Amino acid sequence: MLANLRLSFLCFTSLTLSVVIPAPASVAYIVNCCNNASTVSLFGTSNNQQTAQWITAEGAFAVVFSPDGSKAYVSNEYSMSVTVVNVATGSTAATIPAGYAIEWMVLSKDGSKLYAESYDYAYESHLVQIDTATNTVTKTRGITGALGPMAITPDGKTIYVNSSFSNPGGVLVIDTATLKIKTTLSIGVGNGVALSPDGQLLYVPNFGIGPYSPNVAVIDTSTNTVVATVPLPPNLTPGYTEVSPDGSQLWVAESPYLASKWGIVVIDTKTNTISHTLSLPANSNPGAMVFAPNGKRAYVSNFDNSAFVVNVAMLKVVATINTPGSVNGLAVSPDGTILALPNTGTSHAGAFEQSTGTQLASIPVGSMLFGSQLYLEYGGAAVSADGSRAYVTNYASNNVSVIDTASKAVLTSVPVGSSPVDVVVSPDGSKAYVANSYSNTVTVINTNTFTTKTISMPQSTYPSAITMAPDGKHVYVAGDNVIPDFGTAKCYIFVLDTSTNQVTASIRIPYPMAVAASPDGTKVYAVGGSTTLYTISTATNTITASLLLENGGPTQPITSGIAVTPDGNKVFADDALGNKVYEVDATGNKLVGTINAGTVSGIMAVSPDGSQLWVGDYMGTAVTVVDVASFTVSNTIPLGNQSYGIAFGPK
Repeated sequence: MLANLRLSFLCFTSLTLSVVIPAPASVAYIVNCCNNASTVSLFGTSNNQQTAQWITAEGAFAVVFSPDGSKAYVSNEYSMSVTVVNVATGSTAATIPAGYAIEWMVLSKDGSKLYAESYDYAYESHLVQIDTATNTVTKTRGITGALGPMAITPDGKTIYVNSSFSNPGGVLVIDTATLKIKTTLSIGVGNGVALSPDGQLLYVPNFGIGPYSPNVAVIDTSTNTVVATVPLPPNLTPGYTEVSPDGSQLWVAESPYLASKWGIVVIDTKTNTISHTLSLPANSNPGAMVFAPNGKRAYVSNFDNSAFVVNVAMLKVVATINTPGSVNGLAVSPDGTILALPNTGTSHAGAFEQSTGTQLASIPVGSMLFGSQLYLEYGGAAVSADGSRAYVTNYASNNVSVIDTASKAVLTSVPVGSSPVDVVVSPDGSKAYVANSYSNTVTVINTNTFTTKTISMPQSTYPSAITMAPDGKHVYVAGDNVIPDFGTAKCYIFVLDTSTNQVTASIRIPYPMAVAASPDGTKVYAVGGSTTLYTISTATNTITASLLLENGGPTQPITSGIAVTPDGNKVFADDALGNKVYEVDATGNKLVGTINAGTVSGIMAVSPDGSQLWVGDYMGTAVTVVDVASFTVSNTIPLGNQSYGIAFGPK
């Protein structure tokens, strides 16, 4: 900002002093995936509040505590390792290379040996023995089959593990001294095993042999023979299983891969009969389960981004704990005070100093699952006007991570609709609006209470982007459609009145993929079919101009980058089919320039001072910084990942 101070002197001479007041420093939050470390979220069991977060490696899958609770072992599915964590400090004590796709683990009762399994390829697996004193692999054994959860006898001599696709299938009985298979219990394919506390009985929910007949096989471990069979409901597909600490209850979860009908079946182990069923909120799918050491609480992953707290005596869900990404092998510390929830998500929000491009922090958020999204719609980011919070959509986790920008840490993760792709924050910071692509909805988040409201779009579309008028009175949602549809789909820009949360207008636009509002609030820009920039009057909700950005462009574009300078004079859009970025003179609706940026240009944002345009990259691993005045590339910021959301906020 330039302030002119004019001082008049004798003889009518004058002196002009120019004082430059710099614009406030700003920080860019860039959401990127998928080569980042994942996390384990720790919650206090007394109040279900998050107390800490461990950063581990890629794809944290399961957690096992040492008998004294001083160490925790985290299997990392994508980084082929086991992370050893010092529980008191959260620091990494060791990283043990252990093989491909490490998932389930068991620890001997004395804590001296850790056994981890890897799923290698084409139904080939390995069982790995780790010496916990030296943190080294001491034995490995290849096994034909896809291994499931394991259980180890109290004396540490035998491991039982489900094996699918092996010949024969069933439960493998493995000698821990040699890792050789002693015998195979051919009782039908199962997804879980559990031992009674004294180790005398093994429980294996399975599909049955021959005609589908789901049951629980009860096995005497001294003879490895079936001594009882507990029939399960004929339309239940058994999944994971767990025994209560006192041995009185066996819980059998319905398979997490199918629609939930039964939830969890509770079996009385004295009578070997079903005593109760436990339904989860919203018919959620149960995943892995764990009991607190005192047996009063149990924790159930919903195979997504949360876990349920169950009062065992009441057999009732009493709380829900939300996490950034999918939860698998959860664990409770031996003293019962800590619940550890491993988060498989590997998306991070990198905080970067605008002026220098220096990274200030890398903040673990949720899950993206690179490659699963249609149209390269990977997600979005937004920062509140006061700069205190950043919001990030997590496409595969179906939630929004709320970041405290001062501490650079996630405050909470808010469940939203299916496959959220973009977010915008109201000017007063009280609400965030989230476009959910697969559920054709907008979620309104109360940012004080984190409660939500869902608004369905009036037409069947695939929301792809969202923006808000500067006065906060209206939200604009780009409602695209799924390809291919042979050019016949009806697509819209929906206008949402924020005072009523009602859609008040639907503007037909061919395949809108990106949307942005002008700073004065009089226009909304959208990029749609044939790579065309459309200008919409917010007063009349009608299209007032269109500009073809590229001759011969695709009829159904995959453009998802658009940005407007703070003065409203320039609009930038990209093609996202290659690496073109277009500069448009908004005052004359003219294309004035085209440059190349990155590999496949994506989400874009203009810095608050209007001097820079930051361009994300859907396929490359860097962000391109464009000087707005000269429309040339001025910097390239390496991320090591694909980027799918950029938002600026005050430092």
